[in-house]
Amino acid sequence: MKYIVGYGGGGGKGGGDSRTPTESPDSLHSIAYAKVLDAVSEGDVVGLVNGLQSVYLDSTPILNPDGTANFQNVSVDVRTGTQDQAYIPGFPAVESEATVGVTLTSAVPWVRAISNTQLSAVRITMAVPALSQANTSNGDITGYRVEYAIDLATSSGAFQEVLSSAFDGKTTSTYERSHRINLPASSSGWTIRVRRITPNANSSMIADTTNIESIAEIIDAKLRYPNTALVGIQVDAQQFKSIPTRSFDMKGRIIRVPSNYDPASRSYSGAWDGTFKSAWSDNPAWVFYDLVLHPRYGLGHRVNAAQVDKWSLYQIGQYCDELVDDGNGGREPRFACNCYLQSRADAYKVLQDLATIFRGMAYWANGNVVAVADMPGDPVYSFTNANVINGKFAYTGTSWKARKTVALVTWNDPSDFYKAKVEYVEDQDGISRYGVQQTETTAFGCTSQGQAQRVGHWTLLSSRLETESVSFSVGLEEAMVSPGSVVSIADASRAGRRIGGRVRSAAGSTVVLDKVEQIAVGDTLTVILPSGARQTRTVQSVEGNAVTVTANWTEAVQPQAVWVAESAQLKTQLFRVLSISQGDGLQWDVSAIQHNPDKYAAIDSGTRLQQRPISVIPPSVQPPAKDVVWDSYSVIAQGIASTTGVIKWTPADKAIAYDVEWRRDNGEWVKAGRTGSQSLEVPNLYAGTYVARVTALNALDVPSIPAYSPETVLSGKTSPPPTVTSLLATGIVFGIQINWGFPTGPLDVERTEVWYSQTDDRASAIKLADFAFPQNTHTMMGLAAGATFFFWARLIDKSGNVGSWYPATNGVMGQASANADDILDYLNGKIGETQLSQDLLEAIATIQPPFAGSEEDYAGSVNIYAGILSVQSLIQDGDRAVAQQVTTLQATVGENTALVQTNAQALASLDGKVSASYQMKVGVTSGGKYYGAGIGIGVSNETGPVQSQILFLADRFAFLNTANDQVSTPFVIQNGQTFISQAFIGNGWITNAMIGDYIQSNNYQAGVSGWRLDKSGTLYMNGGASGQGRVVLSPNGISVYDANNVLRVRLGLL
Repeated sequence: MKYIVGYGGGGGKGGGDSRTPTESPDSLHSIAYAKVLDAVSEGDVVGLVNGLQSVYLDSTPILNPDGTANFQNVSVDVRTGTQDQAYIPGFPAVESEATVGVTLTSAVPWVRAISNTQLSAVRITMAVPALSQANTSNGDITGYRVEYAIDLATSSGAFQEVLSSAFDGKTTSTYERSHRINLPASSSGWTIRVRRITPNANSSMIADTTNIESIAEIIDAKLRYPNTALVGIQVDAQQFKSIPTRSFDMKGRIIRVPSNYDPASRSYSGAWDGTFKSAWSDNPAWVFYDLVLHPRYGLGHRVNAAQVDKWSLYQIGQYCDELVDDGNGGREPRFACNCYLQSRADAYKVLQDLATIFRGMAYWANGNVVAVADMPGDPVYSFTNANVINGKFAYTGTSWKARKTVALVTWNDPSDFYKAKVEYVEDQDGISRYGVQQTETTAFGCTSQGQAQRVGHWTLLSSRLETESVSFSVGLEEAMVSPGSVVSIADASRAGRRIGGRVRSAAGSTVVLDKVEQIAVGDTLTVILPSGARQTRTVQSVEGNAVTVTANWTEAVQPQAVWVAESAQLKTQLFRVLSISQGDGLQWDVSAIQHNPDKYAAIDSGTRLQQRPISVIPPSVQPPAKDVVWDSYSVIAQGIASTTGVIKWTPADKAIAYDVEWRRDNGEWVKAGRTGSQSLEVPNLYAGTYVARVTALNALDVPSIPAYSPETVLSGKTSPPPTVTSLLATGIVFGIQINWGFPTGPLDVERTEVWYSQTDDRASAIKLADFAFPQNTHTMMGLAAGATFFFWARLIDKSGNVGSWYPATNGVMGQASANADDILDYLNGKIGETQLSQDLLEAIATIQPPFAGSEEDYAGSVNIYAGILSVQSLIQDGDRAVAQQVTTLQATVGENTALVQTNAQALASLDGKVSASYQMKVGVTSGGKYYGAGIGIGVSNETGPVQSQILFLADRFAFLNTANDQVSTPFVIQNGQTFISQAFIGNGWITNAMIGDYIQSNNYQAGVSGWRLDKSGTLYMNGGASGQGRVVLSPNGISVYDANNVLRVRLGLL
């Protein structure tokens, strides 16, 4: 905000014929102060790093390091954002100032509309760059007077003059003055106008230019802004051309850190007990923790502390605090976080961006927020061909274009006011192999050139060294890993020999393995213990399949435990888990990326990378398998006979795996899978002529040419398939939901047949459809409400064998829903999604007549208008044609408007979509609110099958009848209720009903025939014809009369 102090004076005068012209002294001087209140952060914060040396005005500090000042008459007040902080004195109002910079002329006034109805006042700052006039007769330079006025219009009212003043005097430099204009109450805003009354001189002898410098919006209040860090600054305006830009070097948020952690020294004392304390820290792990749990700007309103894995963050935080070379001869923490979060964004994206600081990711699992980082760590689990499904690992490599060799890393340089800088990082070994392949990345929250270099090296080395991903499937027992975990993989197809398997038995330090191919003394043996922990021991001796280690295991090794053996010449592959997801049943699918533990030292210290030995087989030409033949045998499971084919072959030299394929009757080749044995079974074969081919592979996946079997005729299955286990028919709105079940165990079902009939007689049933296995549900739609059908189902196997019917006799009955509430809800949703309904509900757009004058200052009356607008449009392009005619009638007086509109539209397109509609709508605007009614007629197939409909929009819908010269309303819908004076209904379904007086049969005659129930609770039941007796049930009892109307029985109150 600015405060302006000025004073005026007069000019001089002279005389005489022979004289020297004189110039009057300046009589106008201005002194302006700018006050600015900046909200710099969510509280609590530490505050300015070094007092006024940390406050910058137009990129210049207020104080230099030696204590000398760069600005005079500057005051600064700071609040750190506590809950109970005091307001800053001298800032009694909230102000927002905007620069205008417009020259005011007598011909064109300056006008500004103000829409913020919370404002208390505005302040207009005006200025004259110079003000004087020269006497053409004697050359004297004296003062001059420029008069002006300020007008104010409230809401849409007329302008009223609120101030009249003048610049009167002489000045050769800029003179400013401000006027505060108090604003009366308004519901829609104000318009302010500044007029120059004195005409512009337009003479070189007179300097009278008048400018509108700025306008400030003011809200009067004493605000302390709890939980918001503030910096209030007041400066002398003489030192600046405009409001100076402000910058602050601050220590930001005080956050929660471990109780045993010293953020200043980045040291940890003793074991952490899991508790926290408040302190300032730029460790990204604890910034992440604070952001997740803070209730105001984080996720604290959704996530509690128990849902955040703080122990993982503790490990990540220690890794972040380790000191590494900064590239300039010093040391710095590996990762630091220095950032402003200035705008609202998706929580998941913000957390992921924050996690990139420590080369990590965040994810939600088992109701917890988990953060992981790409940092050194031991494998947590081992996978071998023995504990993955089918013993298969599927590998995928990155493309050549994905191998990046040059990185441009964007970071913020604190020595240059934290401006964005780009750090160039290159991988010389990568350039030598792949050439220059550039990538660009942003180091989030990075203010260190050394950290930016490490980000670039991590990006490039990960791209070059971790080029392979693996996927495999495991059972529930093995699904113990989580994203971010490092695992070891002992794949015999890669290693060249078997280096992993299952434990047969164990006693003390001796374990008996399922098969030992090559384990020597001094090698390491790793076993998965019952707790799931992975433990490694050194081999002491080997006797057959029994391996003895140098130290006992911490837990007793159980049979079937997974083991892995490693030596200096052959190591397991290391991968970092990316994801784990549930597949079919109890199967879990794991995806992981190659992990190179040597890259971390190369990133931090530039050490040389060593290649990990993961295979002992050199690349070579692989010879094929031999003697490929077919065999078969029959299997009976749960009473079902099936044929299993067996493909056999003689092993090839140096082959460790075989890809097997087969085909029937010259059809397409079917992949049977990869195996390390010399045979493979193909279950559930059908009769036909079969051929197999086998491709041998060595440890480096080098394939041989395929080896083929001779054509072999095999017999297939002949027994019928089983019966479905269940068949349910459930009523839904305008349809029936059909569900059926299959027997457990292996099935060779091809499809399910479902038949239906309107009667419970299968002989009259027709087929509904064939459903491919394993589909077990179908919905019949388009049925009438309450429609009833009977259903039967049976299975057909892949050989064409037909199973038995279910049910064997009577069908399963299903009935479409007859519930009125459900049907009305369904119809309401269907109608609401149509374009006709949406157009009918949409308010009529008012006609906008052209006005004379500019867009800001209108001339003429805009309060009364009446008009008719008719618009015809034709659209014809390559694939559709649209014709539309819209006619709108409008009458407007002030803020009240009445409209009538008709809209006819026809649409057709090449994709088969057609639509025709006619709408008639009326509407009024009264008291600022729109009210409408209308009717829409349409037929369209744009949202599905062709649907015709007539829709009415009205608060009251009624039919008027003038029979017998009297007006009546036989049918009315009012406030969502339907009123009918008389009705005849053939068939009806009623969910709930209330009877106002009585209900009776149409043959009711008191004491003679028919029945009647009245509201008192009395039920009269007479015989179907006269003389058959009658019964009366009332709240007091039951009375029975004979054919002669004689009371025979009475129960109740006698």
